Amino acid sequence: MTKLRTGVVGLGWAGTVHARTMAALPGVDLIAVSDLDPAKHTAFPDIPLYRDVEEMLRLELDYCVIATPSATHEHYALALAAAGVPALIEKPLAPTGAAARRIHDAFTRTGTFAAVGHTERHQAPLAELARLLHGGAFGELWQMETRRQGPYSGRILDVGVALDLLVHDVDLVSWLAGQPIESVIAATRTLAGPYEDTATATTLLRGGVLAHHHADWITPFKHRQVQVHTAAGVLTADTIAGTLTHHPNTASPTPAGSFPGVQGGEARLITLPAQEPPFTVEHRLMRDALLGAGPRGLVTLPEGAHAVAATEALLTAAGSGQATVVTARELALT
Repeated sequence: MTKLRTGVVGLGWAGTVHARTMAALPGVDLIAVSDLDPAKHTAFPDIPLYRDVEEMLRLELDYCVIATPSATHEHYALALAAAGVPALIEKPLAPTGAAARRIHDAFTRTGTFAAVGHTERHQAPLAELARLLHGGAFGELWQMETRRQGPYSGRILDVGVALDLLVHDVDLVSWLAGQPIESVIAATRTLAGPYEDTATATTLLRGGVLAHHHADWITPFKHRQVQVHTAAGVLTADTIAGTLTHHPNTASPTPAGSFPGVQGGEARLITLPAQEPPFTVEHRLMRDALLGAGPRGLVTLPEGAHAVAATEALLTAAGSGQATVVTARELALT
């Protein structure tokens, strides 16, 4: 197998996981890392460290990960696009919808491939949930709920809980439903600051499906759950427990267009296929895409930009107390 020459910019938590994953993946050769803090290099003593990213880009990389603070994503992304280096950009793609669109436009202009690191899509319970929903196995989608809670880690300093955590879930519901988010109402609260520590929102997707969201940094345990209500019952993906559960709706069928009602049945665990860790799945897909398999399974720049636009609208709605329209949905459909 041809080995791809790769690099990582930013060696915080996410960048370190990316680098370790790339170093262990067949067909990928991690040849360079970059961070402004030389102390971060101790985790990768055998990999050359570059403080100057421009110098690193002269290595003719086959792809590069951007895992720096989100406020700096645009700077590094534009440099990679100008150099024609394919990129995997950690979520959120950018801190604002405008910056996300500029990144999208830069890679489009140069014809350079790029994807966004929404690794939650590669969690085994969510990947199987998506497969079942997209295959039509559970009938009409009625509504969704997401819950993403945990203690404050202290490692995210440039954005609040909406752009750090809830951005995962606005991406997930749009992906699961196969429809963009059109509007959002929301409320947030800031306890420690300078950004919001807790956020609650309801998003309206094209076609009428509602999705209810809660995310916070004030819970002393981790909770990661996506719940989908369908005509055939409720599916619950729990990525902490690693489970996908079906609570069936056993109400008798009715004529098309009629609400069948809801009647509970015995819950069952859905068997999940064996799957690699999410970062490994993501880099295997990136490797295969660049070797000619196509971008199937990766999160595209338009999808990443849509998640940012929806989260930005959420924060605007929370500030104004009014429903806010998501303005970048046309980009998400290109």
